[in-house]
Amino acid sequence: MATTAIATELLVTNTISADLPDAAGGTGNGIVATTPADGWVISPPSALAFDERLILRLTADATGDTFTVTAGDRYPAQRADLGNLALVLAASDTRFVCIETSRFLQNDGTIVVTATDAGSALTALFLPKAP
Repeated sequence: MATTAIATELLVTNTISADLPDAAGGTGNGIVATTPADGWVISPPSALAFDERLILRLTADATGDTFTVTAGDRYPAQRADLGNLALVLAASDTRFVCIETSRFLQNDGTIVVTATDAGSALTALFLPKAP
C-alpha cells in the first residue's frame, strides 16, 4: 500500500491554530494531503503518543467518498477485533470524527486511513491536555 504521511497538528489551549487548508490539495503544515487512492498514515505530534484526543477532518470532492479507518494491530489496539470503520461522505462534504486509538492504533504508533476516491483530503488534529 502506498500511503501519504500526515503530520498531526497539535492544538494549543487558548491559542489560534496554524492556518489549515480547507480542502484537497492544501499543504499547510504538512497536515493535508490528497489521497493517491491508497490513503494516509498518520503519526502523532513530536514526542507524543496517540490517545483519545485525535480528531480527523475528512473532506470529499464533488463525487463523495468512503474513508476507512483501518483496525489496529494487536497489541496495542485492544479493540482491534471490532474491525475497520467505514465512513461515507456525500459529494462536497466535510465531516469530523474522533478516533478511538484502542481500536485503530498500529504497532508502530500510527493510524492508517484509506479512501476510495483520489479527490479526497484528510486533516489530523490533536487536542491539548487540559491545563
